[in-house]
Amino acid sequence: MASTPARGIRLWWQSGQPWIWLTAGAVALCIIMVVGVIGLIAVRGLAHFWPSEIIAFTYVADEGERQPMLARLVERSETAAARLGAATPEGVGLIERWKVKTANRDLTGEDFRWLLAAQVEAVERPLDAVVIERTEWGDFHGYVRGLEQGGERLPLEGDALWAALDEHLAHKQALAAQVRRLERGAIGAVNARMERLRRAERRADEAALVEIRAERGRLEAEHSQYMQELAALEQQLSRDTLLLATADGTEIRLPLKRVVDVLRPNGMSLADKFLWFGHRMLRFVSEDPREANTEGGVFPAIFGTLLMVLLMSILVTPFGVVAAIYLREYATQGPVTQAIRIAVSNLAGVPSVVYGIFGLGFFVYFLGGNLDQLFFSDALPAPTFGTPGVLWASLTLALLTVPVVIVATEEG
Repeated sequence: MASTPARGIRLWWQSGQPWIWLTAGAVALCIIMVVGVIGLIAVRGLAHFWPSEIIAFTYVADEGERQPMLARLVERSETAAARLGAATPEGVGLIERWKVKTANRDLTGEDFRWLLAAQVEAVERPLDAVVIERTEWGDFHGYVRGLEQGGERLPLEGDALWAALDEHLAHKQALAAQVRRLERGAIGAVNARMERLRRAERRADEAALVEIRAERGRLEAEHSQYMQELAALEQQLSRDTLLLATADGTEIRLPLKRVVDVLRPNGMSLADKFLWFGHRMLRFVSEDPREANTEGGVFPAIFGTLLMVLLMSILVTPFGVVAAIYLREYATQGPVTQAIRIAVSNLAGVPSVVYGIFGLGFFVYFLGGNLDQLFFSDALPAPTFGTPGVLWASLTLALLTVPVVIVATEEG
């Protein structure tokens, strides 16, 4: 009877159940780790859009200089005093440090600073402190002192000033939208037609040249009219100026056309902060990037990725599934079919960078370059198809995915 438990354990071990449970546990652990990493990235990343409070304080530098500052507290940490050297008092083991976002990069040359918490004095949370998102140079931290219209300061203060600022900012955003529509719509269409005329002029005879020149004259007149409309809109955009002050009292004049949004986080309720958070998230996924992709949104990246995956799926799904069905159900199972299966399996394991280099060389330079030579020679040296694009990226991704689809379909 004593051998019965040992025999049961041996049979259980020989049945392979431990390996099944070990595999399941490993998969569960991997899923937990992946979800944890994604959650950590989401929490740390989404915190960027939350309207955190702005604190005003005085920082006493090592030399005794007192620096008024207006910043957002990003992180607190403790560091060994020995690592900070002479900047720390004797006999202290750990020093608390603050990482703050000071903004105003155009004035100070930096966005973030590490400060010693012991040297921070007179911490306040002023209700009138503002965070201004700008089209360039990042955020601005400071105070709104007034608003100018056409070079004249408006006699407004308090709530009336904020109401006027909201109204002028909404008007500015409407004008900016008109400018974008005019540039991308009418002016873009005229430029495209003029480019087609330039191409046609290369191969036109004398009779056609007369018509082309007449059409170019009409297009130039139309273009001039649109440029006048654009100049009028730009003049209206440049009409208003925001009068600001930094924490140390430095006065700044900021054209309203460079302002994206104005926020007073210290005076916002929790509901207002959630609304602002949703507004910022929506803008992030629906706007174009700016400042060399360091500011703005990611809409082009999202749209390009979705379009590329859609084109890739349209190409891969029918060919991959049909090829797998043929190899499994209809192909003669001989050396040739076996060689094809081995080749497909090997292709499924090729690194993606190899496919990328192949796609660049074959699709972009060879295929795209030849298409330009055959059908768009009048546009050269400017490439039409001989340049990286969504189509070539989709075809390259399709080549990478087809072997995986074939193998998965056969095994399924």
